[in-house]
Amino acid sequence: RWDENMRPVPENVRLITNETAQEMLDLGELDLIIAHNIKDLIAVKDYSLPKVVIFHNCLTTEIKLGKDKVNRKEYLKQINSLLKDVNKVFISEKKRKDWGLNGELILPGLDVSEYGNYRGERETVLQVGNLLHERDLMMGYSTSQEIVGSHPLTTLGINPNIPGSRLSEGFQDLLNNFRDCRAFINTTVDEYEDGYNLSMLEAMATGMPVVSSWNKSSPIVDGENGYISKDPNYLNQCIDSLLKNPEEARRIGEQGRKTVQDKFPLNRFLQSWQKVIQQSVLAFLERTGIDMENKDILFQKKIRKNILMDFVSYPATTAHYLERAFRQNHNVITCGSEINEEVVKLWNLEALNWEVTPQDIYRGNTTTLQEVITGLPEGWQPDFYLWIETGLSDIPEDLKQHDIPKVCYLIDTHINYDRHLEIAQNFDYVFLAQKVYVQSMMQAGINNVAWLPLACDPEIHGKVEVAKGCDVGFVGSISSTQDRRKNLLDRIQKQFDLDCQRKFMDEMAEHYCKSRIIFNNAINNDLNMRVFEALCSGSLLVTDPAPNSGLEELFENKKHMVIYEDKNLEEMIAYYLENELERIRIASEGRKEVLARHTYKHRTESMIQVLNKNIGNNEEKETVPMNDKSDSYYENVRSDLIPLIPFDAKCILEVGCAAGMTGQELKKRSGVFVVGIELNAKAAEVAKTVLDDVVQGSIEDMDLPYSDRSFDCILFADVLEHLVDPLSALIKVRRLLKKGGTVVASIPNVQFHGVIHKLIEGNWTYEKEGILDETHLRFFTYKEIVKLFNQAGYSIEAVEEVLDPQYEKLYSMNSTAINFGRTKIKDLTPEEIKRFFVFQYKIVVSPTNVNRNKVDNMSDNGETVSQIDQLMLEASEVADSGNLDSALKLYDEIVRMSPGNVKALVGKGDCYMKLQFPDNAETCFDQACLIEPDYSKGWLRLG
Repeated sequence: RWDENMRPVPENVRLITNETAQEMLDLGELDLIIAHNIKDLIAVKDYSLPKVVIFHNCLTTEIKLGKDKVNRKEYLKQINSLLKDVNKVFISEKKRKDWGLNGELILPGLDVSEYGNYRGERETVLQVGNLLHERDLMMGYSTSQEIVGSHPLTTLGINPNIPGSRLSEGFQDLLNNFRDCRAFINTTVDEYEDGYNLSMLEAMATGMPVVSSWNKSSPIVDGENGYISKDPNYLNQCIDSLLKNPEEARRIGEQGRKTVQDKFPLNRFLQSWQKVIQQSVLAFLERTGIDMENKDILFQKKIRKNILMDFVSYPATTAHYLERAFRQNHNVITCGSEINEEVVKLWNLEALNWEVTPQDIYRGNTTTLQEVITGLPEGWQPDFYLWIETGLSDIPEDLKQHDIPKVCYLIDTHINYDRHLEIAQNFDYVFLAQKVYVQSMMQAGINNVAWLPLACDPEIHGKVEVAKGCDVGFVGSISSTQDRRKNLLDRIQKQFDLDCQRKFMDEMAEHYCKSRIIFNNAINNDLNMRVFEALCSGSLLVTDPAPNSGLEELFENKKHMVIYEDKNLEEMIAYYLENELERIRIASEGRKEVLARHTYKHRTESMIQVLNKNIGNNEEKETVPMNDKSDSYYENVRSDLIPLIPFDAKCILEVGCAAGMTGQELKKRSGVFVVGIELNAKAAEVAKTVLDDVVQGSIEDMDLPYSDRSFDCILFADVLEHLVDPLSALIKVRRLLKKGGTVVASIPNVQFHGVIHKLIEGNWTYEKEGILDETHLRFFTYKEIVKLFNQAGYSIEAVEEVLDPQYEKLYSMNSTAINFGRTKIKDLTPEEIKRFFVFQYKIVVSPTNVNRNKVDNMSDNGETVSQIDQLMLEASEVADSGNLDSALKLYDEIVRMSPGNVKALVGKGDCYMKLQFPDNAETCFDQACLIEPDYSKGWLRLG
């Protein structure tokens, strides 16, 4: 409140009420906000304007005066977001240090010409301040009483607990007291307040001598421009001397007046504030995309991006949530149209109770991007254009004519793949909500494709405290025909209390919260919005596996959610309805996980991170070798391979461990020891911080520093295709496997239709990632993968395929042919057709102790020889382990395949001897000697 008795209202100042200020803010009639405390800042937090907050007090002091009811750390954490992009001004260095925040320091400033004319005719000490007794902690009132003692004291200010204290009648009354009273007393406490306040500086500006208790930030130098000490008795004597010697008072006071003029000048105060206001406005304009200084800032160095978003406006869409998230940290202008009544009826959106807001700039399907850009605010240049699929709009026809980075986010690729492929060709960067199509688009020639899963908006989809109202809840569309979703829901309804609704936004979230279990099923194995929104509600999500969707890379079954198979759906639901504590535990963990990693804020950060790494800048770039990969190349977690690694594997070697992210994930298992081998030195250094041991170098060149049978599992995640001699590498590591150990590998399939199609057209173009990765030295089909592992002495235990989703369509047509442009391959079996649609094979193998030299040439006959050798070595190993009955079966199989195999006959004989069947043994040895009379081992056994 402005006290006009103390200062007249300047001509350029208009006093208004809070209500008027609110109205002016709402109407956009104000250009800057200056808040004098955090409470003021909270009141204006929702207004997008330049803001300055002034810190008049120490936080420590405020907490103490509040009886320590506030936790300092928690309070600072709570106001952190409030202070973002707010210019902070501290009135002293003490205040700045106490708050622990960065900001401008602006000391008080006075025009000493407005003061002066000190007389000191009244032999009394002057004390000025409000609530001195109540704020004794910082004002030191009790100390002032001790210092003043029995000397006369005049107190001005609102002080209900100090007898004789009065409020000054106005500035002139206050000024007269400064001029007439002999001395001024200041006792601000060093721990909680500065060594001066405005009233003390005004007293000094008048020429009044100051007596002050000790404070390290005081401008007083004892005996020169005032008196200061920790000794109350000394200060009492100083007061006594000043009251008795008016000349001394004038001399000391004059020096104090010079101090104010030198250290607290008004012109510096004004210049500092002009600078702060200017900086606040310019920074605000820059944050909101208006460049007043024509700065050329590199894309990745621009913290707040200018984003031109293009989508059809309606609330229950990914685009709406992304807009909300982007606006938190970036400058967003939207363009596009909005849904109409026809769409509402067609899409059954009548239950949508949220207002549909128009975009900042209208763009219909025939509106060009140039027309939109013309309508942007002056000086606002988009850093990138973001088109988000809503199923209701087309891309601008002139999109390719513009140089700005063009980005799209495609959601329903599982339904509209062909159309999305067409759209993607117009953009520089493509983000897909459905992971399985990333590889397919890359193989189709789309550059810069990345997976960006859907997410949740905690403010809309968050947990609300409501009573549970049903066993199973579902929100979504249900077909009138008996499709899979309807069949599953019908099955649920027969056995449980099912509540299906068509709700949106917060009403959908409330319905989820009322449900003990939320049911989800995917369409074409998509990873849909319901997964994230349901988890956000805090109820248990029961969902189908949606193979290759990435679901199990983001969430763990029975830890964050529960995965059902169609055949056991009712069993799963019944179990978790009966086991409430387990249901609540999983639901709670799922909610924590989605809030920690899967909100739309996380998605916008991921998108910006990708763009920061990829969008070029104006700096001249150094030539980068083709095999020099970005950091992100080494930072992937191979969540898809982790389930193939036996859960009881305690010692794991990862060849090509990169930055160790997969190994770090494996180490979350209890008691797991993970070792890595990595060629890239930089990645290896990072891996050393998370794995138990890392060897830097090439697996092909190094002597492995590990003893035989050290590991339960060895992992080659997309590594073998990078090696000069992958066969030798596989043979090299065999000795490291424990008995029963396995090798897990992922290998891209060069038979993939996208590669074959390009090859038929005469193209073999290497890419940054994918099957034709520029660092791949070897290429494999499934048959060659099998041959590689057999030659290295391994048998295949399991194979998983990463399939192109287009295979589903071809499979349903029962086709026996496949077209590659102008080429057609006919008479294919279903298995042969499928191999053209596999991106990658994931293989699990175990060693069989095959001698490499005997299997190098695998002709048709050679394959049989190889098999016999495998069986011989396996039989020998089994016999050595003491399992003689199993060994006999293996030798019998060899004799069946090769009746004249004397080694097998001798091996059988040895087993019979150990089993104490000498007659049977003698028969075997006789047969061996008859077939090969010179075979010494047979005669030795007989002998």
